[in-house]
Amino acid sequence: MSSRKTIPPFWRWVMMGAVLLSLMALFARMPRPFPSPSLTPTGMPTAPASPSPIPSPTPPPTPAPSPSEWLMRAQAAMRAGAFEEAATAYAAALQGPLSMEQAGEAWVGIGRALLAAERPLEAAQRLSQAPLELLSSEWARQLWALLGDARRQAGDPIGAAEAYAQALAAGSPLTVELRMRRALALREAGRWEAAAAELQAALPFARDRSQEAAIREQLAETLEALQAYPAALEQYQAILSFAQNPADRAYIEWRAAQTLLNAGQTAEAYARLQRLIREAPDTIGAYNALVRLVAAGIPVPDDLRGRIDYFAGQCLPAVQAFERWIAAHPDHGDVHYYAALCYRDLGNAKAAHAHLDALLRDHPEASHWAEGWLEKGRLWIQEGNAEAAVALWGRFLARFPDHPFIPRLLWEAGRLMERNGVEASAVAFYRQLAERFPADARAPEAWHRMGVLAYARGDLTTAAAAWETLRSRYPDSPWALTAQFWLGKVAMARGDRERATSEWREVAARAAGRFLGERARMLLNGQEFLDGNPSPTFPDPESGREEAETWLAARLGITDTAILRSPRFLSDPDWLAGEEAWRMGWVEEARKLWTNVRQHLDGDPLALYQLALAFRARGADALSLQAAARMLARLGIAPQEAPPFLARLAYPTPYLEQVLAEAQRYNLDPLLLYALMRQESLFDPYAVSSAQARGLMQIIPPTAQAIAAALDQPYRETWLYRPQVNIAFGVYYLARQRDRFGGNLWIALAAYNGGPGNAARWWEAARGDVDLFYERITSEETRRYLERILEHLSVYRLLYASRSK
Repeated sequence: MSSRKTIPPFWRWVMMGAVLLSLMALFARMPRPFPSPSLTPTGMPTAPASPSPIPSPTPPPTPAPSPSEWLMRAQAAMRAGAFEEAATAYAAALQGPLSMEQAGEAWVGIGRALLAAERPLEAAQRLSQAPLELLSSEWARQLWALLGDARRQAGDPIGAAEAYAQALAAGSPLTVELRMRRALALREAGRWEAAAAELQAALPFARDRSQEAAIREQLAETLEALQAYPAALEQYQAILSFAQNPADRAYIEWRAAQTLLNAGQTAEAYARLQRLIREAPDTIGAYNALVRLVAAGIPVPDDLRGRIDYFAGQCLPAVQAFERWIAAHPDHGDVHYYAALCYRDLGNAKAAHAHLDALLRDHPEASHWAEGWLEKGRLWIQEGNAEAAVALWGRFLARFPDHPFIPRLLWEAGRLMERNGVEASAVAFYRQLAERFPADARAPEAWHRMGVLAYARGDLTTAAAAWETLRSRYPDSPWALTAQFWLGKVAMARGDRERATSEWREVAARAAGRFLGERARMLLNGQEFLDGNPSPTFPDPESGREEAETWLAARLGITDTAILRSPRFLSDPDWLAGEEAWRMGWVEEARKLWTNVRQHLDGDPLALYQLALAFRARGADALSLQAAARMLARLGIAPQEAPPFLARLAYPTPYLEQVLAEAQRYNLDPLLLYALMRQESLFDPYAVSSAQARGLMQIIPPTAQAIAAALDQPYRETWLYRPQVNIAFGVYYLARQRDRFGGNLWIALAAYNGGPGNAARWWEAARGDVDLFYERITSEETRRYLERILEHLSVYRLLYASRSK
């Protein structure tokens, strides 16, 4: 960056006048979804207070914030997601004397804030007023790039393309990203030739195969619009030359076939589509190909057609195709199987039974014949007829005692019976698996399930016998430690505190930091639930750094600790490009670039430590945490064993002010909230899950809408990416689940992840026992969720609590 320079007085007054005028317009027009400084408990807008009829004494004058203070306020507001407040603060900062560096930050900040607030037209107007000649080239090119974004979002693609060109001309390190954005703007303006030229120019500078594929795909689309079909096909073929993912390859194959059709090369196109559906029938590309082939009247075998529809979730056309195939071909065993699954999903149990019966009776040669026995039993259970399922599986076991499918059948049958409350049959299936197939990988867990079911019905003798057998027969299995934990539970239930303590102490020592070890430690301390008062303290982020670096240097064999603070990656092109993207709010681009840097340095603990610090300094919490966690893994130490400063890098406490406020408002442990956020999003405010959960606390939009209604607060879906909104909504929802379940945070957390209805059912089956509750959870995702939350919480309490529970 350039050295600090002050703006000449004349230009300062010119700038101040322009800013004051625009500020007046800004305040007049600005909608305030998050007004400052008055916020409700959830950070939402409040109605203005009515004038008091009683005059108040005039308060003493408060000194106006300095420009530097306004910048600090703006930075804090941006981090919290209070973008309107940030825009106001950045504009206020420009009213006073600023260095060239500060002025650049303020102007870029205004653009970022207004774009984040979804006000692109205003952003374009404000950015157009920036005195570029008074700013460094670094800030000037960032302003041009943001102006391009603002103009494009405001519906001015030609103006956007011109702004992106200015950013490129100013030497931005984001050459590829800018060219791709400029190409999109040119395409929106209908200037396809110029867009193609821009993408061609970007191609040689692609940083990796993923970016190359994105450029080539855009280029192919652009060339198609220009009817340059052979050139477009060349781009698709180039992608296929290195693409590995089957779904990605299928999609590109489908796009290439579409290009051939547009070019009039129908025979070649249909041949390509037919090859695609044969080679990748379980992809969305195959389904798109099938739709096109059927529309063109190209025959597709009905068995293949049905399977493609089945994999795409289109069960109605699938069963129609399957029925036609079965009527016309004697070799149709596996088609019966898929037809049964489709009819089941369509709610037609009678037809599903009929197809499974035909499969089991007439087609023992079919590859899915044995699975058909399992699925028919599953269908009986879904209809509430567990006895029929048990009888069916009993016939299979009796008639085919040596079939290789038997271990899987026994395991799946046991799980299905247990989950549906038929526990005696579940035990019978588990026992057969454990005793007939002791070498099967599922045998140790089968013994454990027998112990859990016996314990749940109060049969401590049978439970203890199952766990003793597990521990003696499989001493090296991870399940042996689980058996030891539960043997401690049995001992405690019998009143043998001494033995229980002995068992749990060993489990706590051998599984320290893991879920089982933490549960053992909690029981040793007489702690059943997650509540309590851990008295959190939050030290200065730099506290203990010197001692930690001395320890780290010794661990790495470094004699000069100054090396720890001299990172080499600061000159890496990907690092520099990522830093520029981060300053402009191009979060996705920055994340990709900086992740590339971390992956290249993944084997170097020193570089990972330096990266963690560099990411932290820039507010990239998720990337900082990931680098620190990888550093500890490369050093071969757990967070509990590391110097606190290093462990805190992997277990940070961002958004502290709001987390503390929300925790106090709802009487929740702030460290539990941090454990939850770390698990949900790694503190990435822009995180999106496969289920479309958003933000720091991963809230699904329909749930967010219900929360907003309950709080009587305004809401937009995009606000879930604002930390102050997401944290307020997430903490409210967790507190609501806690209150719904009588203060039990175990159930509340399970409800947060797996739904309150499921959580209530699991708790009812647990009969008030926390550990049985965990065992009764039928969702593997929710079980892992509780495990990770407790493991994270144990580290947070070790690092930030004045006393551990």
